[in-house]
Amino acid sequence: MIGQELISDLSTLEALIPEWDALAVSNKRPTCSPAWMLGWLRHLAPPGACARVVAVRDEQELIGLAPFFVQVGQRGRTDYRMMGESLPRTSPLARPGREWEVAQAIGATLAEAVPRPDVLALENGPVASPWPVALRDTWPGPVRPIARQYLVQESHTISLSAVSFDTWLEGKSSNFRSQMRRMRRQFAASGGIARMSTAATLEADVDAFLRLHAGRWEGRGQSSIVARSDGIRKQFLDAGRMHVEAHRFRLCMLEIEGEPISAQLFGESGGETLYFNGGWDERFAKLKPAMLGILYAVEDAFARGDERIDLAPGGQQYKRRFADGNDPVTWTILMTPGWRLPLTAARLTPMLAQEAARGVAKRSLSAQGTDRMRRIRGLVRR
Repeated sequence: MIGQELISDLSTLEALIPEWDALAVSNKRPTCSPAWMLGWLRHLAPPGACARVVAVRDEQELIGLAPFFVQVGQRGRTDYRMMGESLPRTSPLARPGREWEVAQAIGATLAEAVPRPDVLALENGPVASPWPVALRDTWPGPVRPIARQYLVQESHTISLSAVSFDTWLEGKSSNFRSQMRRMRRQFAASGGIARMSTAATLEADVDAFLRLHAGRWEGRGQSSIVARSDGIRKQFLDAGRMHVEAHRFRLCMLEIEGEPISAQLFGESGGETLYFNGGWDERFAKLKPAMLGILYAVEDAFARGDERIDLAPGGQQYKRRFADGNDPVTWTILMTPGWRLPLTAARLTPMLAQEAARGVAKRSLSAQGTDRMRRIRGLVRR
């Protein structure tokens, strides 16, 4: 028998961690694990945001979970959004094959929630996700929510189906192979070593990541990681303490004579490895430390039997050089039926049109053009 509950208490959510994490693994969603989402809730949630997590059970088994939080705007509009905000590939979770049952239970719960949502925001989720359609079509009552997809962004991926890392590398272009091998030789000749963080090095490595990332953004504009570094540090440490020993929190460090020159963060669930972000020391630019870090992470993922690396949203040229696939992400909202629907639609429609146009403009720019725009914006702000 299907049953569901709406949870807003942190201690109750923490009691769900083992079952919740099992769903994240079966769905291959690193960012949807409780390690990342509860860390975000503790340290990065906007002021006034409250958890509204729908847990769906079949008898005693947790078969679905929708990790929403609620925000009430100045004009009274109530938004239910995925925890994690900017984390890529967030979505509700369900036992594979039971998404529509779970969606129906989620809709029935949210339709009676207090405060009741005017908007369900499914942001930065997989473009192939069934959740926008499933939540719309199973919503209770005769009127369905209005669904609007307003942004699609490319997200390059690396298939790990080759027999080995060496076989994968041999399948890349001769230019890529020669460049990577040359950089590895130069790095080794400089006394460089590559390693993954451990429980013993976690705190120092997270601090190095934040320092190197901030250095890369100096004079180049704004980074949400730099702007919220205190909360990000705590979130990373929460996730690392839960996952580093299981090799699901992978902070790839490149060092020369013990000094970190690059830090690239990856998370893993169910054979899916996701790149979060990174930073590197510009003094070592000739060694291409960011690309070397990703190359080492690819080799490590092969050794651990992973299936795919997702390089996260964005069409940067370095991602294209590694990638052999593209699995886009999308931003979608559902405006729920009710007496406020006409007002919600009227207020959101101009914003949705503007965001859609902005997305088209970004996709029309080359990677070099996008980089030039970022540099220009940075100069203007300075």
